[in-house]
Amino acid sequence: MIKTIGFTDGCDDMNVKHLEAFLTVARLLNFGEAARTLNYSQSTISEQISGLEEYLGTKLFERIGRRVFLTEQGKKLFPFAERIVRDAEELKNLFNDSTIISGSLHIGAAETLCAFWLPPLLKEYRQLYPKVEINIKVGNCVDFPQWLQQNSIDVAFSLNDESKQQQLRQIELFHGETVFITSPDHELSTGLVLELENLAGQTLLLPEGYCGYPMDLKNLLEKEGVKANMIMQFGSLESIKQCIKNGLGVSLLPKIAVEEEIKRGEIISLAWNGQDIPIQAQVLFHRDKWLSPPLAALEKLILAKIGKKKDQ
Repeated sequence: MIKTIGFTDGCDDMNVKHLEAFLTVARLLNFGEAARTLNYSQSTISEQISGLEEYLGTKLFERIGRRVFLTEQGKKLFPFAERIVRDAEELKNLFNDSTIISGSLHIGAAETLCAFWLPPLLKEYRQLYPKVEINIKVGNCVDFPQWLQQNSIDVAFSLNDESKQQQLRQIELFHGETVFITSPDHELSTGLVLELENLAGQTLLLPEGYCGYPMDLKNLLEKEGVKANMIMQFGSLESIKQCIKNGLGVSLLPKIAVEEEIKRGEIISLAWNGQDIPIQAQVLFHRDKWLSPPLAALEKLILAKIGKKKDQ
């Protein structure tokens, strides 16, 4: 008896979802992370892999201690699974109404961009394509190339320049200003023009991570031998702003992210006499990534918005 590849949930058939689970685990080599990426329970992922192994009559993964490895049979399956999943997606889209874009998008983004740049873009995207499910994974910019390589995200909004990585395609989004801020009653809020040495002994509140403007400031302090009393790192811009309002120290943030608080007098901006520390944002794609209709629509919208800004 010869079994055929099925697109149903029958336990005797090889389901495309089983292959998607296999590919995700194979890229991440972690069942838990694969479950989170696909929005399944870990037990569901394990059942899908077991069902696929039973269908093929071979072991695809092996565990050594806490680590997961692809077997030789798993490595052989990988390119075939990629092709089958891609063909199944194209087959589904072939008979979809071409005017209705549906599916899912997995987006990686720096928290800074999630706080002030991404929301208007995603709002417009949802209005245009309401049937697309959007999943956002906030992370450090240094992780995005690996996430794209592992296919755990489709696209990344980053503060890192990755133009030297040949496997990535990069589109520049914008250049913006940063501003030093503190509370109105802080010792540096006396109207002086801030010099780099004025930050010596101060508590600095910065977004966490190893990229973009926070890292530029840290590198500048180290280069000039200026030592802060303490550098506190936060995963949220809102947390930083609340701490600044309560007089905890000094921060460097995108100007657009603090304009309203400055207008209300809750925090103040400090005149800066040092080298510019701009915010630079890019959107990253893996060159080998298939541009699904939802992903192609997102790129088209981004290019349109960049074009409008350049024309203004």
